[in-house]
Amino acid sequence: LDSTHCQSPACLKHRQYMPTRSAAQLNRAGGVVRTGEQAALTVDYNEESHASGVVLGDMMRDQICLGEKGGRFCARVGFLAAANMTDNPFSELPVDGIVGLSLEGLSISTAFNFLHCMSHSGAGATMGESSGMAPGLVPSFGLFLPKHGFGEITFGGYNSRRLASQVSWVPVEEPTKGFWQVAVKAVYVGSEALDFCHDGCRAIIDSSSSHLTVPSEALPIMQQKLAVTAVKGWLSERPLCEQAVGLPLTFVLADGNLTLDAKDYSALEGHSCMPQLHPWDVDERRSVGTRREGDRVVAAGVSLQTIVLGEPLLRKYYTIFDASPAPRLGFAVAASEVSESDEIILMQSPIRKAGSEL
Repeated sequence: LDSTHCQSPACLKHRQYMPTRSAAQLNRAGGVVRTGEQAALTVDYNEESHASGVVLGDMMRDQICLGEKGGRFCARVGFLAAANMTDNPFSELPVDGIVGLSLEGLSISTAFNFLHCMSHSGAGATMGESSGMAPGLVPSFGLFLPKHGFGEITFGGYNSRRLASQVSWVPVEEPTKGFWQVAVKAVYVGSEALDFCHDGCRAIIDSSSSHLTVPSEALPIMQQKLAVTAVKGWLSERPLCEQAVGLPLTFVLADGNLTLDAKDYSALEGHSCMPQLHPWDVDERRSVGTRREGDRVVAAGVSLQTIVLGEPLLRKYYTIFDASPAPRLGFAVAASEVSESDEIILMQSPIRKAGSEL
């Protein structure tokens, strides 16, 4: 989050955070200290060239609120208050900060995990200190990403008005690693199963990815089998990718299938409609999520038979991320898109009550 201590051109283009009386400086374990620990974060922003931006900042905690009057919810959350950042990509970002919504395994401590802090609001007050906050939200959120117009994120549950089918729930695999990943029994193009997932594979659901990221060794055959055709518009020579024709791409899960048609997985590149596939090499799969803490390297990595399902999947399926003690993901076909007059940028579900469930 940009702070008033940052004088980088990228910071000055955005609204900046000014510490309040409720602010505290933290170390990486989440403990309150006199001088906050510093950290550097690398943010990947270009899937094609592997370009990265860097943020340097101070670890802090302050009260963060969601919603408006009548539906306002606040919690103390740890974050990195930026003191310096590179121009790329931050100068061009239309937002003032980035919120990570992973499971706890990818956070340096629970104090910096957004979902944990929101669900434990009121439980973190020190002795003699009143939190002044309501009980926490259910640690879940629902994501609606229409192809056009504004998207929506719902904290504390999900928005049933955005569903066009029943929700299929699947458990998160190895949740301690922090990734929202599920087991995939098979991947089909049309009626043909792909060899790379012959004995099963895994899929990470990632809202920050604009592509379907697949093992580099599987990319050529997938590009070949997912070739699409599309008619051209009346007033231009550009093909209409929203009317693209090709074989369906299906991911078989424990409870139901996720199927993308050609119009879902293709987009205009140059003068052609192309499947939105991105290669993921072996070294990247082995190192993804790895971080350095001082002189110590915290290893991560994923199975080599792992794919990443980004925007092409999330635009067709309303997705529910449930970080309860038994983490799970829910998928339902998304309802028709909202118009600008119906946009909801942030929506808060009811605060958790005893015995309530999603």
